[in-house]
Amino acid sequence: MSTTVTPDETTRPGATPGTDPSAGHSAEGGAGALPVLAVDLVTAPSLLEGLAPLARGLEEAGIGALTLSDGGLHPIHVAAHLAPLTGRIGLLPRTDAIYVEPFHLATQLMSLDHISHGRAGWLLQAETDPSAAEAVGREVLGLEATAREAVDVLEAVRTIWGTWAPDAVVRDTERGVYVDASRLQYADVEAETFSVRGPAITPRSPQGLVPVLVADTDRAAAGERVSGELADGRVLDLDVSGGARVEELAAQIGSALAETGTEAASGPGEQADPSAASQQVRLVRLVGLDLEADPLGTVRQLADELRSRGLIAPAPAASDASGAAPSSASASASASASASASASGRTLRDLLGLPEAPFQLDPARRADRARLTSEENA
Repeated sequence: MSTTVTPDETTRPGATPGTDPSAGHSAEGGAGALPVLAVDLVTAPSLLEGLAPLARGLEEAGIGALTLSDGGLHPIHVAAHLAPLTGRIGLLPRTDAIYVEPFHLATQLMSLDHISHGRAGWLLQAETDPSAAEAVGREVLGLEATAREAVDVLEAVRTIWGTWAPDAVVRDTERGVYVDASRLQYADVEAETFSVRGPAITPRSPQGLVPVLVADTDRAAAGERVSGELADGRVLDLDVSGGARVEELAAQIGSALAETGTEAASGPGEQADPSAASQQVRLVRLVGLDLEADPLGTVRQLADELRSRGLIAPAPAASDASGAAPSSASASASASASASASASGRTLRDLLGLPEAPFQLDPARRADRARLTSEENA
């Protein structure tokens, strides 16, 4: 990848007028929230040995998130590998919502959120490759059925994420009680091709609801409801495999922000379109980065220039006093740094400008009701 940076203090093509690049990222998920810069890494087995040093280097270079695309190793597994070795960078595996078990998928993403201390996200993919269906013994779904399945799985996964209250785990050794069943609730999802019963087997994760984003490359297959209504935001894909110039990237980002900003904004006293949040660009993803060249130098230079133009969010704050990236020799120190980041409220939802996801208790779904007789339930 070759990048030409030509700063111009008077003319900034693609910049959002009136945007202060030093301003913080909106915590309310409004139209003014700047997108986070991400780098896409392919999970090829041949690259695994170098992924952790690269991830830490990208974190130190000020990149806000990594997306993991399937190159042979499961993206969630690779994200779990990187979680304790990084401290503040978001981790978003791009993984299928169609030919999977929704309960297992929900649990895997919850577990990733736990071990990353609130830095997990899901880049929702709607798989259309027939080999994916064959691998799990299912018939290939058409495009309409694929879009319906994506909706069902996303809604089911979020329902599962919301089955444990934050205070459900009590660990009362005197009474021999680990969990307060009244603070759990059943999922009870009955979809067209699957059903889910009972609460999750994993306690509520740090973010509660893991952010779900849809990349440009997946929007058509995921369908209009997921991409335009249910997702937490859009991922703008920038292909840099051919060597892109900063001016070209800035123009693409500026155009996307102007387009979605128009959709998201509302006049004085008017309410914003409820679907605008899912269409807002939350992440700008560099795809096809040349790892044979100098990826860290290239990305650092590119990130600095895009930030100076007010096009991407500030770099995530350091998770410790020194701001140093965790060393490969100390995974425990990395986990401590990550825990510190979580304690400071720097979750991926914060970085993306998304509001907190409070727990919603539904008395009709309470898990302790399952212990009662039918007469007591009545």
